[in-house]
Parts: sequence; structure tokens; C-alpha cells
Amino acid sequence: MDLRHITAFVAAYEEGSINRAAQRLNLAQPSVSGILRDLEAEIGGPLFERLARGSRPTIAGDTFYKHCLRVLAEIDAARKAVTNGADRVAGPVHIGLAPTVAKGLMPRFIAGYLADYPDVQLRVAEAFSGPLAEWTLSGEVDFAVVAVPPVDRRLVIRRLAPDPIFLISAAGGLAATTTGPLSAMAPLKLVMPSPRNGLRIMLDRYIHAVGLPIDRLIEVDSLHGTLEVVKRSDWVTLLSITSILRELDRGELAARRTDPPVDLEFYLIHPARRALSAAAALFVARLEQAFCVSQAEWAHLVADETVSATIR
Repeated sequence: MDLRHITAFVAAYEEGSINRAAQRLNLAQPSVSGILRDLEAEIGGPLFERLARGSRPTIAGDTFYKHCLRVLAEIDAARKAVTNGADRVAGPVHIGLAPTVAKGLMPRFIAGYLADYPDVQLRVAEAFSGPLAEWTLSGEVDFAVVAVPPVDRRLVIRRLAPDPIFLISAAGGLAATTTGPLSAMAPLKLVMPSPRNGLRIMLDRYIHAVGLPIDRLIEVDSLHGTLEVVKRSDWVTLLSITSILRELDRGELAARRTDPPVDLEFYLIHPARRALSAAAALFVARLEQAFCVSQAEWAHLVADETVSATIR
């Protein structure tokens, strides 16, 4: 068994078709079929059920796939270590971030990160969870930070941090003047992201579960746009606290904890067959530190009597 067998098997497993695997590998279909037959002969059993259209992995195929991903990740890690040098943090890093993370967390550490690692070429794309997952699988980004991770064996998924959800209003609005369960409030004029945004999926479940009354609903797929609408009107929104800490500190918005409480969870996702580079791993470490700092700042704002009226 060699890397050629593993690569052909992974392509056939993920494509669900030997023909599509051959196209992906830029090989002739009979060549890929032969490689897989040799692999199955060595293993001593079938890895796929051949169907009229495509193929389906056997139980042995599912098990073998998990091990193949680890092998490919180790090979990728070795290649990156040799290419960049054992002690050198360098190379391109392509990152996908959810809007809350891009606005609320990345500015906290990005300048220091780039100053410490001047040989890193950074590219950051901001999007919702769905596109970020697609870009991660296609290789357009090396990794992404999402609010709603997909269920996909091709991805490594790791929980990073929770971020509490708050009802957000203008400085003198509902978030500053109401208490108690959200279900007891008068019907809200609510700004929400569209269903394309992973946050909306989670919020819809919460709204249904607690019976949140809604008078009118508008959909705005922009964090900046949502905050501007809320600042200048009696409309409200539901957002994680990290995305608005600066606005709270400046007295531009008011926030109250959802009652009952709910948290937004953030996850790191990256392809299982590719290892994070040293530069990418260090970026993630800085991001996790920023989450911790953000949580400490939120706790400080709650305790600070001079701003306690804007956050409840």
C-alpha cells in the first residue's frame, strides 16, 4: 500500500463515484479502478459496494477512510514543516471568519500577529457559516471560524468558545428599560439575518422555544447594517456580545441578556486531510486569547457602575 492507493481511495470515497474520482485525480477511470482493486486485494475485502450509479462505502471503507485522513494530514504537516523550515513561521494563510469574529475579535490581535510574523501573507474572507464551510472543503480557505458547523467527515471540527446572545437596542431603548423574560415583552420590531446565516437558524429555534413575540421582522445580511438600523430607530436585534462591545463602551447601544439565556457557539473547521500550518495554528491561538479577553471585558462592563445602565 502506498500514497497512490490512499489518494485514489479518498477521492472515490468523497466523490461517491470512481468516474468522478478519476476526473478529480486527472487519471483514466480504468486506472483508478485498478488501483482500488489492488488496494482491496491487499486489505482482503471490499471497500465499496459498486452500484448502478456510483459506489457506496462498506463498513470497512468507512473505517479505512478515517485512517486515511490521518495519514494525509501527517504527510501534509511534514511537507509544510520541511517547506517552511522547522523554526520559521511563514507562507500564505487563507482564513474564513464569521462576521462577529471578523468585527469583534480579529482587530484586537491582527496588528500584533502580523508584526510578530512578518513572513506570513494573510488573506481573510468574511461570510456566513454555509459559504465558509464550502470554501473550507474546496480549499479556498485553510480553515474557518463558524457559528454553525456542518456535519461532514471531511472536516475536523473543534469548539472554540461560547458567546452570550443579548437583546440589542438603541441606547435608551428596550434593552435599557425592560427586564424579565423576553416572552413577556410587547411584540418586537426585530432585525434578523436571513436564513442563509447560521446565526438565524439558531435564533429561530430559540424564538420558537421561548415564544418571543414579534410584531415585524426585517432581514439584513450585514452586521454593520443591522447595528446602524438599531442605533437610529426603535428596532431591536439579537446578537452575540462580542460583536458590540465597542458600541456599548461608547454608549451607542444598550444590551440585556436573553431571558432565558442562550449562547452562540463558535467552531474551528478545517479539512481533515490537511494539517494547519504553524502560521495558521498561531492565528487560532491568538483568536482563542481574544475570546478570553472579550469575555473578561464583558464581565467588567457588567460590574462597572458607569456603564451598567447600557448592559443588563
